[in-house]
Amino acid sequence: MRQAALVAAVITGVGLTAVMCQRVSERGRYASAFSTYGAGPEGTRGLYLLASREGAAPRRWAEELGRLPEGGMLVALGDCDQWMRRPLGRVERETLTRWVEAGGVLLVAGAPGYLDDAGLGVRLSGRCGSEGGLIGMLARAEDRRQQRKRTGDDAELAELGDAFTEEPGAAFEDLTEDELPPPRFVYPLDEAERLPSVAMRSPLTVEVDEDRPRQTLLRIDGPDGPVAGVRVDVGEGAVVVLASASLFQNRDLAEHRGGVLFARLLQELAPGGPVLFDEYHLGVGERRSMMRYLRQAGLAPLGLQLLLLIALLIWRFGARFGSPQQAPPPEPAGTASYVEGVGTLYAKAADPQGTLAIVARRALERVAEHHRLAERAAEAIAERLEERGRAEEAEAVRGIARRVEEGSSARGLSKALAAIDRLSAAAMK
Repeated sequence: MRQAALVAAVITGVGLTAVMCQRVSERGRYASAFSTYGAGPEGTRGLYLLASREGAAPRRWAEELGRLPEGGMLVALGDCDQWMRRPLGRVERETLTRWVEAGGVLLVAGAPGYLDDAGLGVRLSGRCGSEGGLIGMLARAEDRRQQRKRTGDDAELAELGDAFTEEPGAAFEDLTEDELPPPRFVYPLDEAERLPSVAMRSPLTVEVDEDRPRQTLLRIDGPDGPVAGVRVDVGEGAVVVLASASLFQNRDLAEHRGGVLFARLLQELAPGGPVLFDEYHLGVGERRSMMRYLRQAGLAPLGLQLLLLIALLIWRFGARFGSPQQAPPPEPAGTASYVEGVGTLYAKAADPQGTLAIVARRALERVAEHHRLAERAAEAIAERLEERGRAEEAEAVRGIARRVEEGSSARGLSKALAAIDRLSAAAMK
């Protein structure tokens, strides 16, 4: 038992440690990039605190886009190196489109694939790949394969195995080291004077359908540069798309003026909030269960009332599946061997008349006990039964007495005893 308790304690400790590490990784410094739980350089906890200070009632959205609150702003952040761990499904895209058309504001910054097939008329595109590290090496190799070109860089990928064999530490550092892309300056246009000039890293291309009304907010490197920010009106709501979300990360929030830009967008598009940060598609949270969906739909009070009604119906009209069980009667003291032994004694006694008298006397005692009578003689019992109006039972008692008077031989003893049994049963019916 001591060893089992020790093993259980060790397993419990390891399990608690794993759970704690998981929670720390989700909420602390090592949370995924662009998560509002992350306090590291790639996290966006500073943006969440800024929204709270601006009075925008920020919330972390950690479930599917099935029940978004009316109005407010939904913020989706990402980049080419931080793909959505949970892509939007068809139902989510339809729900998101209806929510925007009803007056919601969707802010998408640098998240490739978030707006695809959503029917909002705007999307982010461009080459997603890193210039350095292992990802960049593989991307260059793929480009060479597609273009059917052979360059000296092919040897870089071919010698990868030899590098890990000779100096694994240095090779790993060379492959995983990825220099931070330099920022590119982005300037507001005349129609967006309230917006500040900012800086973005690795901006993507913003594409808008030609038939969609739009307002260009930011351009890269000047008024004639590529579009870096656009607003597209959809129904009663709007979609704001930024080419990159790097300016919202903790490391660039103040230096690249991402906080100022976000505060101005809040004042312009969602002054009263709430601001929802999409954490679910970054990997935080779980899918909604049926019970959670019913509870969010407001059916929990109705369900409780139905359960109470069912309980009352069962209590009022319910019945047992069977009758109440009674304790079984005690087994008789005699056994088959005892009866056989007594029968053998009577047979050896060679007195059938005496045996018949004993059996008759016992039968009369049982009849008297059945009718709650103190008398034990046959005639006295019969008279009392006649007084109660039980003539048939009285005649059966007198029949027992006559059967004794008639007597019996040894061979007819069994028939005489059977007759006494039938008469006693008639007397006790």
